[in-house]
Amino acid sequence: MIHQEYFNKLVNVMTSETYLEEVKKVRAEYIKIAGEVFEDDKSFEMRMTSFLEWYILAHPIKTKNKTPLKIYLDEYTANIKDEEREFFSGLVNTIHSVFEIKGQKKEFLKVRDLFSMENYLVSEDNNNHNFRKGDILEAKIFPFKGKYFFSNAFCFHPKKAGKFISSELKKMKKNNNPDISDFILRLSYMNLKWERARGIDAKEIYR
Repeated sequence: MIHQEYFNKLVNVMTSETYLEEVKKVRAEYIKIAGEVFEDDKSFEMRMTSFLEWYILAHPIKTKNKTPLKIYLDEYTANIKDEEREFFSGLVNTIHSVFEIKGQKKEFLKVRDLFSMENYLVSEDNNNHNFRKGDILEAKIFPFKGKYFFSNAFCFHPKKAGKFISSELKKMKKNNNPDISDFILRLSYMNLKWERARGIDAKEIYR
């Protein structure tokens, strides 16, 4: 992630002893939907990153009815420099969805949000992943200085699951359901099951 040092600073504060009990509660909620991951799972580190981003960016702390990111912006403002604030303001506007890689345009990746069907050009700066056209992945993108960037967490879904994912997202959009966060976590659980049982056709798991 671009400006990883800013994000680390935010994480260090919002996972400190003051918020430790909240982190534990949120972790338990996350596991109920996305599944529990163990150190011998191939995607262990990426899933830990995914949980951390979900906690920081998307899950309101009930006692304050704000996400950890917004709490940090409101309550630790004296410690935030101008460029940091611009970066965090971009994170507030994160788009968390399932995307399809549509191609490459100079130093950008063209991606399509499979829920909104909007196309975005996402900078490949500070990104070490080898994306390929047609890849279907859970990701978060956020604006900063006139560009979109990826966060650190990805979940690459098998292409055979694409039809199921697109169909479910279309149903949710048709039913005017703008919150797809639980569905994204369910997909993460399906992906974990598929990862652990590679001999099984993805269509038998993604349904």
